[in-house]
Amino acid sequence: MARLLIDDEWYEAIDGRSWYERDFESVVEAHAHALFPDCHVIPFKIAVESEHGRKVPDLALVDTAYREWSVVEIEMAHHSLRGHVIPQVEVFAQGAYGEEHVRYLAGRLGSPDPVVVADMIKGAQPRVLVVVNEETPDWAEPIRRAGGELLVVEVFRSVRNHHSLRVVGTYASGIVAQVLTACRLDPMLPNMLVIDSLAALGVAHGQGVTIMLDDRRTEWERLDVADRVWLSPVKRNPLTLGREYEIEQRQDGRLAFRSGRSVRR
Repeated sequence: MARLLIDDEWYEAIDGRSWYERDFESVVEAHAHALFPDCHVIPFKIAVESEHGRKVPDLALVDTAYREWSVVEIEMAHHSLRGHVIPQVEVFAQGAYGEEHVRYLAGRLGSPDPVVVADMIKGAQPRVLVVVNEETPDWAEPIRRAGGELLVVEVFRSVRNHHSLRVVGTYASGIVAQVLTACRLDPMLPNMLVIDSLAALGVAHGQGVTIMLDDRRTEWERLDVADRVWLSPVKRNPLTLGREYEIEQRQDGRLAFRSGRSVRR
């Protein structure tokens, strides 16, 4: 079995079958500041429902600027991929996240305005991350197809009960510098703009916002209906249906559209 020598102290790999999932989760939480430096890491023990069933995840990763978030499932390598792991990824990737999840996150984050958390949740679906305690070469692709990502965190322990981690894979924020959010026209309501990261945009319900397009001013207003949110053009819609856009913040503070790839419909 592999060993690590760190500052003249030997660390032995922990046999994955010799400890409980909760113990592994505690180690991940203890080192979360290093594993996920751009995120708030909080327990997320609340049920999520989708057409695939009802499951309870382990953690949530919340971008420190509230632009995106992730649902985390802590797993042991000896668990069944098809019978246990994939069903959870499917639920979390396609789950319905509502007011109870907003209250739960806001309460544990402590300081942010619940409206900011609500706007984040009303944007794109959360990313789903599976953290497993040993390398599992046959897991990554099925998890990706189900809508998740895989991170291996192998734990080594010394005789002094110190821990050292060997990490395989990376978890990086999907947010690009200066880009606030992706957006696109709603195919069902082609005059309305769907925003992925509402909290990053910072536009309240009923509030207007100016967004530049090719050095021309375009005016929009936020519209909330039930659990859906759009930006509605104040005048003519200048964007193209079927194309992905990004809203970026320029150095002068102005917002601007940046056109990207075509979206399949």
